[in-house]
Amino acid sequence: MAIPGADRFLNCVLNRSKRDIILKILVLLLVVLGTPIYMINGILSYQIMSGSFDLDQYFVVALFMCTIAAYIIYNIVKSLVQHRDRDIEWMSALIEYASYPDRDTQRLSEIRDELPGLVTRNYQRGAFVLFLAVAVLSIVQAALDMSVVLDFDHLTILVILDTSFIFVTLGVVCLIVHDRISMIDVLQYRFTVIFTEMMNDGDHHLDPMPKVIWRSRPLRHMLLMIVTLGFYSIPYALWTVHQMNLHIKRQWEYERSVLEWMAVRDGAISVEKVEKEKQKGVIRNLKRAI
Repeated sequence: MAIPGADRFLNCVLNRSKRDIILKILVLLLVVLGTPIYMINGILSYQIMSGSFDLDQYFVVALFMCTIAAYIIYNIVKSLVQHRDRDIEWMSALIEYASYPDRDTQRLSEIRDELPGLVTRNYQRGAFVLFLAVAVLSIVQAALDMSVVLDFDHLTILVILDTSFIFVTLGVVCLIVHDRISMIDVLQYRFTVIFTEMMNDGDHHLDPMPKVIWRSRPLRHMLLMIVTLGFYSIPYALWTVHQMNLHIKRQWEYERSVLEWMAVRDGAISVEKVEKEKQKGVIRNLKRAI
């Protein structure tokens, strides 16, 4: 594509899998529900065979699930941050395209510049630190349980505190993520409305990207979390993931229509090849994560 910004937008679309993460809800359900059932079944079978019943062993299941929940929180936040990064590049490419030959794109730039303030990299760093902290604490408490350093009552209190903390954290994180992804959805709608107004002519028409995310209602969700003693945070987390996936998939569909519109408008006859980035090592990926 000859017009500046067109190839940049195309590259952004072709490389979207490096930034956009579609979290599988069925997989999350399998992990959240299947893992504890499998572990409890294994412990129960062992206790039946050995003839010894010890409730302390079930604490390990709760601690392990706290770690799993913290890891899920990290991935939800990571998905939001990486999508924000891609949206900045996405908008920047369209701004560059719209600026040719001499259009004023200040309004588009102002909308794009709102994105960094909505979601910062510190969100992902904080979620990663939370995951590491929960994992370490769970290992320590499991070791104390097996070494009989703490009695049953103290272990019960610790596990209840850990579980309550994870439920509350999951709920708060999902409130923030749902609010931010809905705001990003609105920003993209506003951006594409202005973009299409600037670029549409009599022969080539492009519609704005529609809003697809339900408006976040924090008070309602907070009330449900209180009434259900925090258990509502689990279905709400799944709903939040669904909303993020819905936004990302709808954006992918819209990108196809934008590329088709560009091709017709500019008479594109070829696509530049994009070199595939080499797979990064574990340590380098870890550095990127934090």
